[in-house]
Amino acid sequence: MKKSFFIALMAVVAFAVTSCSTTLKSVQEPIVKFDLTSADFVLSEQVTGQAAIHRILGVDWARLFTNNYGTISVPLVGVSNVTSLNMMYAVYDLIEKHPGYDFVMYPQFSTKVVGVPGLYEKTEIKVTARLGKLKK
Repeated sequence: MKKSFFIALMAVVAFAVTSCSTTLKSVQEPIVKFDLTSADFVLSEQVTGQAAIHRILGVDWARLFTNNYGTISVPLVGVSNVTSLNMMYAVYDLIEKHPGYDFVMYPQFSTKVVGVPGLYEKTEIKVTARLGKLKK
């Protein structure tokens, strides 16, 4: 009895002291008004980012202790806000694949969900956007 209690206690302590990590990538934009023309920046071709989320019993076990997600700050050309955490995973992938850009222009999200809600769901998110760099 004592030995099984001790093992269970050690398992709970080991689980509690494991570290969690979160990585956030974002494109920061100041709240300053600039009058830009198309000669002031360079746009990339359309690029994509993707994320796949597998939820078992409503929990994303792959991202339980570590999160990599990206945000797009307001003001943003084409979108008022990004609300879904699933979409943020796709934005992270987009920014990670294409470093060095200053802004995201007109992101478009597509979502595909398959499975049984509450038991098993696989969500695939794809973001397509143009990225921009300001000229010096």
